[in-house]
Amino acid sequence: MYLLFAVIENEDLLDDLITGWMDLGIGGATVIETTGALQLITQHIPIFAGLRSLTSGGGRHNKTIFTAIQTDELLDSAVSFLENLCQKSEKPHQGVYFVTPLSHFGRLGINHTP
Repeated sequence: MYLLFAVIENEDLLDDLITGWMDLGIGGATVIETTGALQLITQHIPIFAGLRSLTSGGGRHNKTIFTAIQTDELLDSAVSFLENLCQKSEKPHQGVYFVTPLSHFGRLGINHTP
C-alpha cells in the first residue's frame, strides 16, 4: 500500500485530476490548500523578495492532494494520469508528486472495527 502526494500549482487541473483518479477507482483523496516555504518567505520578509523569481509563477497557494493506493498497478495508473494531465496543459511548473510506503491504514468511527 502506498500514499501518493501531489502538490498542484495549477488549480485548473484539480477537477480533471480528481475525476480522472475516481474513474481509475481511486476514491477518498484529500485536498488541502498549501503554501511553499519559499513562496511564503518572499511575501513576508523584504530581504528575500529578490528570491521571488525562483518561485513558480508567484502564486502563494497550491493544492496538495493525498490518497492511499493499494496496488502497484493502480499507483502506476494514477501517476501516469497525473503526468499526462500536467503535460497536456503545456505549462511549466505544474507541481510535484511523491510516493511513500504506507504500512497501516484504518477507518475510524462507530461502524468500523480496528
